[in-house]
Amino acid sequence: MSKSKLVTKLVPKDAPEPIKFTDFAINKFQSKFTFFREIEILENEEDKELQEYKKTRIFTNFLNAGLKGLKLKQIESTKRKFFVQQFWFNGMSHYWTVGEFRPGVYGVNECRDEVNEIMQTHTNSEGLWIKNPKITKKHKNERVKKAEILNRQMKTVRECIVELCKSNFPKIKKEGTVTGQTIRKFCLPLIGYNKRTQHLVYDDDDFGNGYVTFRANRKFHTNKPEGWDDLFSKFPPGYGCIKKINGKELNDKSLYDSELGKMLIEELTPAIVRNYLETTSKGWATKRNTIDAFQTLWSNSRKYMGDDKPLNPTTREALEVKNFEVSKGKNSEYNRRKFTPEALERIWVSLQKISGMGKHPFQSEALMLMLVSGVRQTECLKIKKDMVFRKGNKNNTLDIDNIIILPGGRTKNRKERFITITPPVGFILDQLDEIYKRPTFQKYKFIPHLFPTNKSTPKSWRGLDGELSTEVMNSKKTRLTDLRECWATMKDDARVGGVIRMLRKSYASIAVQQLKTSAKAKNLTGHIRASTLDIHYDVHNQDQVKEYANIVSEVFQFHKKK
Repeated sequence: MSKSKLVTKLVPKDAPEPIKFTDFAINKFQSKFTFFREIEILENEEDKELQEYKKTRIFTNFLNAGLKGLKLKQIESTKRKFFVQQFWFNGMSHYWTVGEFRPGVYGVNECRDEVNEIMQTHTNSEGLWIKNPKITKKHKNERVKKAEILNRQMKTVRECIVELCKSNFPKIKKEGTVTGQTIRKFCLPLIGYNKRTQHLVYDDDDFGNGYVTFRANRKFHTNKPEGWDDLFSKFPPGYGCIKKINGKELNDKSLYDSELGKMLIEELTPAIVRNYLETTSKGWATKRNTIDAFQTLWSNSRKYMGDDKPLNPTTREALEVKNFEVSKGKNSEYNRRKFTPEALERIWVSLQKISGMGKHPFQSEALMLMLVSGVRQTECLKIKKDMVFRKGNKNNTLDIDNIIILPGGRTKNRKERFITITPPVGFILDQLDEIYKRPTFQKYKFIPHLFPTNKSTPKSWRGLDGELSTEVMNSKKTRLTDLRECWATMKDDARVGGVIRMLRKSYASIAVQQLKTSAKAKNLTGHIRASTLDIHYDVHNQDQVKEYANIVSEVFQFHKKK
């Protein structure tokens, strides 16, 4: 209902006295519906209709409601009561119906939440109305009716993010969930830049499926969340956002905390997603992770969209995404580099020296195994002692000895393979056995991981009942997850540059060189296609390229002829 400037009050002077904004007072209130008049006599037809309207509907003010323009409307014929809010929009006075008062179902708390949510999106910083809530509510009701017809659940982006977290981030095309490391990458753009992610621990099960557990956080003085619902109740949208990291200002927000999170998931379009990426993603790597997170979110949310599902707005084709010609990522300069045999020898000698000094226990042995076998870091650190089969022990699925089994759930391509225990690998295993004999490290014999972390202690291996917990001892908490400390020490000692992943590239290049073909070498590196090895791993350094050029130039000896 709208009125001109001449009539701007829903509540005339002889209306009932204001009532308290409580469920008890509203439930007790009953109007007498006595006829009243405005001070001015209204004569035209429109105003007569207004008077007739007021005969059957009484508007009453609230005391201390704290919500501008909020009133109570009661209808004479049915005695039903409604919360309404009066507002000024486009030079006219209007009101919209917030909801019907129903004791125990819809009361002052529900009314306050709905009015506050509407005013956040429909008023500007000065409190002036910039959108008409009557139209918004009408469209919402129309969408609900349409959703019922199409069997839609009308979930918002935020609600879909919560459901995705509860389902442990399932894969898009295959059964199972993505890895724990991938869940970590997805959580940053979806719910990160917030205290929420400081309570999460990511890990993989024996089949390679990732999952999340929860932990307390001493820094924020928060207890361990009981589950996802408890986590999101502790940190609802907009609460717990991290403003600084190591003294650096942080302006990023997650999708869950953004305005986009309020939209219905099926209302997303390529233009909306593209604009969000352009305004939030600073680099290509961040944008790529955000797109992947959007795609997983959309895939998991399709079941809420009913029969008439919209087209996927998160595909790279829909978003018109282009790859960078030149990578701008950190350490991308090492993507096409490898270590020379001389550098590898210096690395080996330095790691031996570090191990002999007792510094970075188990880290140096893990790096040495990566150097002589080409195994990936994530695969290496997940090796357990019962995966090692020394000479004479054939008690494994392959019925061969002298190998280290890498189950499919722990490899990147989910295919089982093995590392042959060559003399260098055997030397490393013998060195590990000697480390376990030292008094300081004897306790780690009980840890199933081949490379345990010395940051865990028997006290931390106990469960809630105070007894040693097999679950804790088999978890990520008792194994190495990072080798950067040892790598940094080695670089200073051996005076070599580069990053850890160059060990695998160096091994792959040597394997191709020694075996003559990448088809043979891929059986050692674990690649499915030889072309991947040729394109990304068979790296040739600058000295080799110069040598190739001189060999070819022998054909072009024209300058020697006179």
